[in-house]
Amino acid sequence: MSNYISVSEINKLFGTKLTKLSISGASIDTRTLKKGNIFFAFKGKIFDGHKFLDKAAKKGASIAIVERVSKKLKLQQIKVKNVHKALIDLAKIYRSNLNSKFVGITGSVGKTSTKDSISHLFRGNRYVFCNRKSFNNIIGLPLEILNMPRQTKYGFFEIGMNHHSEISKLVKILKPHIAVILNIENVHLGNFKSLKEIALAKSEIFTTTNSVETLILNSDTNHYTYILNLFKKSKVKYLANYSLNKKTQYNYKISKKNNKLLQVTIKSNQKQLSSYEIRNDQRNLISNSVCIACCLDILDLDQNIIKKFNKIPLTPGRGNHIKSSYKSYKLNIIDHSYNASPLSMRESINIYNSLKMANKLCILGDMNELGFKSKAFHKDILSHALSKRFKNYFFVGKQFHDLKFKQKNVNFYENIDELINDIDKVIIRNCAIFVKGSNSINLKKFIEFISSKK
Repeated sequence: MSNYISVSEINKLFGTKLTKLSISGASIDTRTLKKGNIFFAFKGKIFDGHKFLDKAAKKGASIAIVERVSKKLKLQQIKVKNVHKALIDLAKIYRSNLNSKFVGITGSVGKTSTKDSISHLFRGNRYVFCNRKSFNNIIGLPLEILNMPRQTKYGFFEIGMNHHSEISKLVKILKPHIAVILNIENVHLGNFKSLKEIALAKSEIFTTTNSVETLILNSDTNHYTYILNLFKKSKVKYLANYSLNKKTQYNYKISKKNNKLLQVTIKSNQKQLSSYEIRNDQRNLISNSVCIACCLDILDLDQNIIKKFNKIPLTPGRGNHIKSSYKSYKLNIIDHSYNASPLSMRESINIYNSLKMANKLCILGDMNELGFKSKAFHKDILSHALSKRFKNYFFVGKQFHDLKFKQKNVNFYENIDELINDIDKVIIRNCAIFVKGSNSINLKKFIEFISSKK
């Protein structure tokens, strides 16, 4: 039997009579395509995968799923009406033939960091699979199912959304046995009328499928009672809730070990489950680490694995430290440039403020998709940041720029290029630079610029 989807499964779906194919997963991008991958020739607004069939063939694709056949190539091609539908259908067939335990992880913030933490903790374990990067949507999730080896015993997949019914579509493909809701926060509020609507949309992870056996739920999150009532009305058998203060199945406490480390102790039904250290600059991940410990317990996996949590490198753009220099000035960049929400902004600012570093600078970019509350949230974060002890502040994006005022150490820019053009005003001798904002503000461009200037 193939270690990935088999030729017989492909033939069954498409009515083909293919033989002797060595399949090693799937790809939609020839830049990352591996030998033996099935290549799905997606046609988007900018790129048309059919124009890269020749490159896919040269890189060793096993087969291509296309809407237009290229007769010039020796690469075997299966013509379909819709490549995206073919991807989903193939993922469903493969998923139905797997004996793995599937865990679906959703929440407003922390999905990728939690999944990446699990991936690092089980690094080298061929029986555990986690989806790559943030492949958590209607294209990425079925693609990653096809990239999960057949021998996998435990598959962890993050599930994203920014509209109603998105999660519903994803869980009908993944059919998770365990559903995880990390939190409900003000993210993607522009597409919803309230936090309660976000809670309802996130709850689709267990309300719209009959596959879920256990719901892991953060009891300290917004609208916990509302989600709990949805659980009671569902067919999900078990609830595994965790909390810092409430009486739940899993409780945890946090104590200070030293200036760099915190101690997290988790109890389950009054008995100690695990105790581990977490770095002070990762304390915003404590709740998610507890969720991982709960998951380990439910899956009957070794709890000692969580003790490695303080060794986990932060996911790029989510708090990793970058040592660099600019015109002989030493720089310590704290990179949170991947994304931002009111909660993650506030927590990250607090953590950065507590770190003992000289010449601390604060660069904040707009937070997107906050709807009619956007101005109020940006005003609140602006005020919160200015209440901290940073040497200089730089705010980037239209939302912050609309709040512009004059103050000696406070600067506003409409876009990232304006900030870069003002680089010599930003950088001071041997400074620590905290950078956080929504991905679309492209603060990463600033980090790449100063990192390239030696």
